[in-house]
Amino acid sequence: MPQASKEPLDALRLAATAAVVEREFPLAGFGRLADRLAATDGVALARMTLATAGGVPTGELEVRAEALLACQRCLGTMRRTLRSTSRLAFVEREDAPAPADYESIPGDPRRVDLAGLVEDELLLSLPLIAIHGAGEKCAARESRDTEMGPAAPEMRRPFSRLKELLKH
Repeated sequence: MPQASKEPLDALRLAATAAVVEREFPLAGFGRLADRLAATDGVALARMTLATAGGVPTGELEVRAEALLACQRCLGTMRRTLRSTSRLAFVEREDAPAPADYESIPGDPRRVDLAGLVEDELLLSLPLIAIHGAGEKCAARESRDTEMGPAAPEMRRPFSRLKELLKH
């Protein structure tokens, strides 16, 4: 897969030829994303399929990255796959009509910042609260289980003494 380029994409020209653009972006290069990750190792893979719909350049952007996040229970690291697919319409003005089911991206369609779009998609695909899953080792969950011992189901009978109270 080609390495990331800092040059903007000409979505207007690429959409006219129905081009497919594939890029790799190092996670360390995303400033807004970096402080939400436990480590910035790795790359984000982006693939944009460009086309024209209703005279408007459009793109279907697929983003995928393996990221290390900090578990909010135990603060240990955990690996998560971040994935996102979005349908974008590159319009010159915010109020310009866009095809249905496409998110409008206002600006010059000849100068699309693909790296910025990829970072936005990765930020949107982050979990709200990063915690280890049910089958994963979580130090906080393990310490809680050892402190409390094996969980025994407690039988609760809230009306067990009601009969005695009604006799009086």
